[in-house]
Amino acid sequence: MKRSLFVLFASVFFVLGGTAQNSSAFQFLRLPVSAHAAALGGDNVSADDDDPMLAFHNPALLIGMAPGTLGLQYMSYMAGSNLAGVSYNLTPTDRSALAFGAEYLGFGTMRRTDVEGTDTGTFTAKDMALAATYSYALSDTWSGGVTGRFIYSNYDVVYSLALGVDLGVNYLSPDADFSFSLVARQLGGQVKTYDGTHESLPFNLVAGFSKSLTHAPVRFSLTLPNLTRWRAADFYSTDALSTKDLLLRHLIVGVDVFPTETTWLALGYNGQLSRELASTSGIRSLAGFTLGAGINVSRIKVGVAYGRYNVASNSLSMNFSYTL
Repeated sequence: MKRSLFVLFASVFFVLGGTAQNSSAFQFLRLPVSAHAAALGGDNVSADDDDPMLAFHNPALLIGMAPGTLGLQYMSYMAGSNLAGVSYNLTPTDRSALAFGAEYLGFGTMRRTDVEGTDTGTFTAKDMALAATYSYALSDTWSGGVTGRFIYSNYDVVYSLALGVDLGVNYLSPDADFSFSLVARQLGGQVKTYDGTHESLPFNLVAGFSKSLTHAPVRFSLTLPNLTRWRAADFYSTDALSTKDLLLRHLIVGVDVFPTETTWLALGYNGQLSRELASTSGIRSLAGFTLGAGINVSRIKVGVAYGRYNVASNSLSMNFSYTL
């Protein structure tokens, strides 16, 4: 049974991963939900922490988290827009876990104009997703997980509906303080299009490793996103990308330092964000760098992170969780 489940996960990864299409629809699903993942470069699929928001990045990680935990998330985004998230997880059996969650990106009220620039009033825009995650321990070291999403997007008078699925596996060796994960995100497509043109979800095949040092409170993480995207066109570029540019777009590195048993500090670098921000805005010195900190006190966990995910503004992420 365990081997059959693992083969199923692997088959789906490589068959669907190889045929997935790039798309501009529902790009809010690429934004980090966990403040800790945001601090580690904007994404992380292998950190085995008791953080309910990490299950948004890899559903297989849910199996190791405390049941009965309520998680809340907030992130300031561009031009006054804000991203919010919520999750609640429970443990149906000793080897499985279930969680429910939601994400909401509100763009606020904006001015509406016609083709001649005449002001015709205001309108609102928003993206949201409702999610259910199930994770199962395939063995003492392997776990698998699946997240199903109902996605809704509304921009003034047009809207779209979509169904999406994330699949993840994780290998965890506590003795070696080593974790490896593979995640296929945003499999699925639109049920209702904006204007009759079908767009796929922003598929992303991601691998990740996390390793703690034996004699120091330090953990290193390497995350490899975009594993099915190796052409300039895959990154919306009309110009040829150098080998260095392509490699950087598949590289996220992060380091955690744990000063005490209840606190963490994190620093990360996201190569794709670095290249995109540098090419569109000329920002180079800190482009792609992220940082954050957190504290775990009794049943309460708090995390904050800084990052830049667009040329318009910086973003501040905050997580709060409480185990009931």
